[in-house]
Amino acid sequence: MIPTPKFKRLSSKTDLQEFSNHYCQASGLPIPQSYLQNPINYVFGIYFNKQLIGGFILGNSTAFRTLDFFASKSNRPKVQQKLSQLEAYTEICCFYIDREFRTKTKFNFFVWLAMTYALKRYGRAYFLFGTCSRSLARLYATTPKSIPIHEDIMEGKATFIFKARRNTCVLGMLEIITYKFRRRLKLNKQKRKPLRIHSIFKIIGDR
Repeated sequence: MIPTPKFKRLSSKTDLQEFSNHYCQASGLPIPQSYLQNPINYVFGIYFNKQLIGGFILGNSTAFRTLDFFASKSNRPKVQQKLSQLEAYTEICCFYIDREFRTKTKFNFFVWLAMTYALKRYGRAYFLFGTCSRSLARLYATTPKSIPIHEDIMEGKATFIFKARRNTCVLGMLEIITYKFRRRLKLNKQKRKPLRIHSIFKIIGDR
C-alpha cells in the first residue's frame, strides 16, 4: 500500500509541543506557549508515514505574529489601519514543510488543499499572511486574490505582508497551485530537453 499524507488538527499538549519543536528547528523561531495553546488559535499538522513533516497555524487572536515578524515597530500602526477591524482577520502563520518534501509536487498540492479546507472551515472573513522570502512573496502575488499591503525591512531582510478575503481563498489557492504545477512542468521539460548539435560544437570549441 502506497503511503499518503495525513492532515489533522492538533490539540493535545504532546502534539502541540512536537509541532512547536519541529517549527523551531525549521525556522529558528520559537512559538510562545500562550500563542500555541490559545483555544481560539488552530494548529494543524501534516503527517507522512506517521511522522510530522509540516503544518501551519490559523491564529484568531488580534495579537498577530505576522505584524511582529514582518512589520517594523514604527510601521505596525500603519499596517493595523489598513486592516481596519482586526477581529475580522485570521492569520496564517508558522507554516513550514520539511526540506525533503518541499519539491515534491503532489505533496505540495496536498498541503495547499489542506490549508484551503482549514481556512474555509475555521477562518474569519479575511485572512492575513506574511513572509521574508522573496520567492514565496512572488508565489503569493501570482493570484490577484492576494492583496499586498506592506513591505518592510526587518533585521536586514525584506518582508512582505498580504491580506485576502475568505470567500476568495478557494480560487486563490487553485491559482497558486496551477502556477506551481505549470512551473514544475516547465522545469521538468527543460531538464529533459536534449542538447542541440550546435551547442555540442560550441562546448568542444571552448575547450
